[in-house]
Amino acid sequence: MKKSVILTISIIYILAIVVVGFLGIALKVYNEKVYVEKIICITDGYKEVENKEYDGKIEVKKNQEVVIKCQVEPDNATNPILRFDFDDSELGTLFTFVENGDGTWTIKMLDTGTVYIDIVPTDRSSNISLTIQINCRPSPSDII
Repeated sequence: MKKSVILTISIIYILAIVVVGFLGIALKVYNEKVYVEKIICITDGYKEVENKEYDGKIEVKKNQEVVIKCQVEPDNATNPILRFDFDDSELGTLFTFVENGDGTWTIKMLDTGTVYIDIVPTDRSSNISLTIQINCRPSPSDII
């Protein structure tokens, strides 16, 4: 091979390293954590409320079951699982709470009263939460 061919190949090789190294490849981060930014309740009968104590409410009747369904934003969150927190002292007397296994929970009000449920993401993101007030008022036959 002639010197000019070897020199040309060497220069192209060095230029390729410089171009790729300094100007080039944008690194894509894999396994990037995407945190939950918002929790949205999609339960039937849920009404959003502008209140400092809670974010929304559900009105139910005595012995009525309600399936609580929520979704998270963004849809591609790394850990979209939600945790439901409530006052354990009222469990079994005022209401029952059952995890359905598909990310929904079923609550049944056993007596008249109010229950507050805090829904928080399990991805340990910031202070994002959704508080739902479930209110069971007495029926007219209970008052008489």
